[in-house]
Parts: sequence; C-alpha cells; structure tokens
Amino acid sequence: MTLAHAAAPRWTGERALAAQELEAQWAEVAAVNRAMPIRGVLRFAVEATGLGWHPERVEVALARARALQDLDPASKTFGNFKWHGADPGVRDLNAVEFAAQLLGFMRAAQSDKLSVRARAQIDEMMAEAIAGLRSHGVKVEYTNIFVMKAWGLIAAGEALGRADVAADGYRRFDEWVEFTARHGIAEYGAAVYYGIDLDSLAMLARLAGRAEARVKAERAIRLVWTDLAANWWAPGDRMGGTNARTYDYLYGRGYTEAHTWTAGWLRERPTLEGAGWLSGVRYNLTTLREAVTWPPPAEWTEAIRAQVPRVVVQRWGDRPEHLAVNWIGRQVSLASSGASRSRDERTLVANLGDTPAVPQLTLFMDGRNDPYGFKKDVGGKSLHLTPFLATVQREADVLQVLSDEPIGVNTRNRPGDLSCFLTHFTVPATAEVWVGDTRAQAGTAEKPTVVPAGAAVCVRLGDAVIGLRVLLATTTAGGPAPVHWVEDRPGAVARRLTVVHAAGEPRGRGTVAVWLRAGDGISEAEFAAWRRNFGGAKAQASLVGNIVTAEVAGEKGEMRIEADVVAGERRVVTGGEVSALLSVNGRDVGGEVMADVGLR
Repeated sequence: MTLAHAAAPRWTGERALAAQELEAQWAEVAAVNRAMPIRGVLRFAVEATGLGWHPERVEVALARARALQDLDPASKTFGNFKWHGADPGVRDLNAVEFAAQLLGFMRAAQSDKLSVRARAQIDEMMAEAIAGLRSHGVKVEYTNIFVMKAWGLIAAGEALGRADVAADGYRRFDEWVEFTARHGIAEYGAAVYYGIDLDSLAMLARLAGRAEARVKAERAIRLVWTDLAANWWAPGDRMGGTNARTYDYLYGRGYTEAHTWTAGWLRERPTLEGAGWLSGVRYNLTTLREAVTWPPPAEWTEAIRAQVPRVVVQRWGDRPEHLAVNWIGRQVSLASSGASRSRDERTLVANLGDTPAVPQLTLFMDGRNDPYGFKKDVGGKSLHLTPFLATVQREADVLQVLSDEPIGVNTRNRPGDLSCFLTHFTVPATAEVWVGDTRAQAGTAEKPTVVPAGAAVCVRLGDAVIGLRVLLATTTAGGPAPVHWVEDRPGAVARRLTVVHAAGEPRGRGTVAVWLRAGDGISEAEFAAWRRNFGGAKAQASLVGNIVTAEVAGEKGEMRIEADVVAGERRVVTGGEVSALLSVNGRDVGGEVMADVGLR
C-alpha cells in the first residue's frame, strides 16, 4: 500500500440526495411528540443552513434545541442542555460543549445564510449557554471537551459582543496549548476524540477573531497529525498505539477516520459513528465535514510514516509514568502505556498482519466477562477495570505489571457490580498460537485449554510474531492463577488467553506480570529458534507482601519493575525508552512542532 493516495478523497455528497436526507430528518424534527438529541437537532440545522434548505424549518429545529436547554436561573445546570429530550433533566454535562460548538459554528460561519429569527434564536441559546459552559468544571487533561469549551466561549463572546466571555475562552485555549506543549496530548491515541479535537481546532484556526489564537490552533492541528502519523499502523489502516479512550476494543476504529479518510490514509470509506446525527450518519450532508477538514501537508506526515521500523515515545501527562511507547515494524507492532487513565482505555496494544480485517491484540483487566468489548455501557462504551499499572518498554520488548482489588475501599465498584476478575489477551482468530514447541488448540469457555505456568506463548501470523510470558499471576485468594486459551465462538474474529484471578465476584486483589516481545520478518525456518530464544531468556517475577519485582533480559538490555501494588507506588522502572513530548526514533518531532508556541 502506498503511503498516500494520489488524490485524497472528500466527503462531498450529491445535493439532490442531501435534500432527501434532510427531508427524512425533517420528519423527525417536525414530530413534536418525538424526543430529540441535542447534537442531532443542531446538526440538522447546520446542514440545512449550509444548503440553504428551508430556512423556516431551521427555525423550527432551533426552537426544538431551545426546548432542551435548562432555563431555570436557580438550577445548577442553568444554560446546559439535555443530551436527549427523553432525559428528565441535564445528565451529561458535556452537552453544553457539544451544543456550543455547533451554535458557535453557525453564528461564525453561517450568519449570512441564517434568517433574522434564526440568528436571534442562536444568540438566545448562546447567551445562556455561557453560564453552562462556565459552571461545568473540566480539567485540562479532558482534551476534547476542554478545547470544545474554549471554542464555545470564544464563539459566543465574539458573536454577542461579550469581550469578557471571548477573553475567558482565549485564556482557556492558551492554558490547553501550554499544557500540551509541555506534557503532550492527555487524551492520547483516542480514536474517537482526536477527530473531535480536529473539528474544534479547525473552527478555531479558521473562525477565531484573534490571529494569535488561529496560529496556535493550526500548530495544534499539526501536532495531532504528527501524532497520527507517528502511531499509524498502515497495514491495518488505523492508529496502532495504546489509547486513553476507545469504543472499539477489537479494531481501535473511531470518528477520527473522518479525517484520516480525507487525508487519503484509508483503503475504504469508513462507517462513522452516529452520535452527532438524527437516526444515523447522513453521507450526503457534508457542510460541517467540509468546514473542519484539514488534510495534512505531506511534509507534516509522510517522512514520519515512511520510517519503518520506528519507535514512538510520547508524554500524555505531567508524571513520569504518563508515557506511551509504540514500536512499529512492517507486519507487527507493539505498544504500551505506563499508567491507567480511564475505564475505556487500552494500555497494551499489538498489531499483526497486512489487512484491516485482522483485529488487534490487547491486554486488559475485566470484571464483566467482556473480553472483546461487546457489552456496551452508557454512551456506547465498554467499561473495564483501571488497575494499578507499571510498564517499561524498550523497542519491541514490554514488561508490564497490572494489579487491582476491584471491589475495595477506594474503588467505584460495589458488591454485585462485577461477575468475575480476569486479565485477557485477545488474539486474532487467523493467527497460530504456540505454547512452547506445540501449536495449541483453543478450548471452550466451559472446557478451556490450560496453558502451563511459565510457558512461552507465541502468536504468529505470516512472518510476524508476538511472544507472551506470564511471569506472575495470582488469584484473589493469593494462589497461582490459571491461564486459559479459549475460543468463545467458532468463526469469531478473535480468541483469548485469559488469566483467571476470580471466576466469580472478586473478593481480594489479583496481580499479573507479563513480558511481551514482537518479532518481524521471522521466516518458517527461523520461528523455532525465535521461540526458544524468547522462552529461554532470563525472566523472573515475585510478589512479597505488597511488593512486586519483575525483571527480564530484553533484546536491548535488562528491564526491571519494582512496585508497591497496594500503595500504587512505582519504586523502580528502568530499562525503557527516554521520555519525549512526541519522539520518532529519538527525534522529538512533537517538541519541534510546539517549540515556539504556548510556553511562557
């Protein structure tokens, strides 16, 4: 596959079909007894306005949006919006940022197409939305919402002649730029949210009143694209590293594909998520997509993507463990993160093969018997455990310790919330799995294949291999935890290796230490020697009291972790890559992008 298509595709649809799609949505908007989502009804207004389609119906849609706004000055959520009209009140406080993003876009980019009444309706909503934006506390690490809030305040302040509000928005945007220039993108590798970041940053870069802010927004756009290029797994048409957040545990797909498609990085047009639409994505309604599309110039990305193999190191916060590393070869990649961040994260991710059809390999702790992320919770997310995590990675070797007490004093889980306590390693069904020198056949969930303690497991697809050694695994009772090799359903795209800390509701702590190594270009003749080399290399791990000690002989030197898993203290983490804002093969390309921006 070439690095970029000769002519990058666009989202532009057919105008006649766009009118049909608007007509179908109008049937929903016009149904006064039908509950509406705030993003969907405002997206309808944006797209109808962009096409100059029935301005009077835009006014109706804006009235429907207004009815979702909390207009009680005594309310704690005054100015915010219901996420959906069926909600009894404001539940998702992020609704005001998503609404303000679209309202601000309409007012800044579409004013000349709006009727007098529609402009007045938008101004009314924006005036009260200011209070909702300001009262919703958002940490700078919550990247997509923080940037969206800054844009919403800037757009509202400039549209309404409120200099104080605009200044508040610019201050917040400066805060985010400065934090990011020092500590990296906190919501790192987010396959959904990088796309939302790019949407808001494009609005800032094109529509903000202050030239200085437009320059900073464009520089931030370049940083996101540099990150995407560095972590891009070209054989799978996807982001290949770990994720602060994801909705797709098997493939790591998400809304960012709206941008990577128009950059020419995908072989097939992606199917986008429908959260911002009425009744699903409408592919001929492209006003917003065209307004926020910012394909990267080749000089931003192509030299980076051409470096194979490459080692990517990036900070995503202000602590030493806030570090993600990604080693990318030709047919295999291996990535890890140094700490847990959220319940929808993936802190160890590998890729095999040469097609997007091959699912990713992921390692994570689970309390809901949900190894493939199919059990969606609120907002379409698969919420797993957030264990104490300690990681060291050097090129294609990863040593990682995970430990959790899922139902404990300081956890969010309560008795009855969890059905098990497991550590899964998902494996593509098309891959061979070898245990020692034997190709292993997967068992079933009821009768699993038991992997001998300490055995080296090698996952092979073509000339690429991922080796895994479970160095330590404990049950919640303190004994050794079994490792099972399972095919849950014949014909499924993935299988799993699972450490069983507790088969039922967990009552205690479980800990696991694993060592993984990636091998690229390993021929049939070389595979046996590779297995023996990995399986026979020095490696050990122990748990004494609360202290885990793990050390292995990595290909580039010894790697060691010593940690108090109960106190959550990383006492020793050595042998890994050197921290950087965003480095590729030792060059801090992210630092170069942000060198003269945002630092005071």
